[in-house]
Amino acid sequence: MKIYLFTFYFLHIISTIHSRRCWNRLAGTRVFPEDGDAKELQPIEFEASYRLPQQYVYLWPSINDHEREVLQDSFHQIARRTCIQFNELDYKPWYHADRWKADQPYVIIKKSKQFIAYTDNKIEDINQRSLLYITDAALNHPEFNTSRGMVMAQLLNFMGYKEELLRPDAASYIQPISEIPDRNIPKFTDEQLQWPFDPESVTISHNARFMYELTIYCQTRKNTDIGAGQRVGLLTRWDAIKLNSMYCPDKVGQADPRYGPCVLPRKSNRSTS
Repeated sequence: MKIYLFTFYFLHIISTIHSRRCWNRLAGTRVFPEDGDAKELQPIEFEASYRLPQQYVYLWPSINDHEREVLQDSFHQIARRTCIQFNELDYKPWYHADRWKADQPYVIIKKSKQFIAYTDNKIEDINQRSLLYITDAALNHPEFNTSRGMVMAQLLNFMGYKEELLRPDAASYIQPISEIPDRNIPKFTDEQLQWPFDPESVTISHNARFMYELTIYCQTRKNTDIGAGQRVGLLTRWDAIKLNSMYCPDKVGQADPRYGPCVLPRKSNRSTS
């Protein structure tokens, strides 16, 4: 059994005063045509994407109604803009026949107090089971949209999509303005790195704008845009492009890596590119 453990820490700020306590729940849009049904996609066999775009999920019984809603909305937002689908199943005990179907791997999602982690193991050479821990802080953030964004980032990390701040080229576009703890550098897929750095990515902490600033090589975005995707709980256009490149390249559509978010100004006043 391979165990992947990622230390999860949170960025703290002294206090912020919000002009309003209740935020509207935002919804994203697709980036590929409606006829691209993920259920009809064939598994893509290449080294980068070691999971299937179809994931079958059991939510642990201790997850409450609010947390379930956050998870379900996170599944929905990911599916709207990519071919990745988390299909929730009614929870069943380990001995139930549905948990032993050959060639249908499944994920059990639990809640963790302090860290995000996941394990993958083979059950008696019949099926693969993954156990994924989502942090309590993500599931219960006071702002629903931000809670959804934090959960989406953790789900996508499980799918192999890594934090943009840890890219090999990130230092060219963004620099810390305060002391940042050392972090392990994950292995990125070529499919993610072939596209430009995105300071608004859902993978970047919603609080990162207080600890980083953009460099002269990212002049078409503001420091306040850092982590915008996670704050509003939506995939950016470039998040969707990278994820579709990993799992369904035929759904990427028209995109030019020379004109990323640090080069091309946003066409509208939307918070994500």
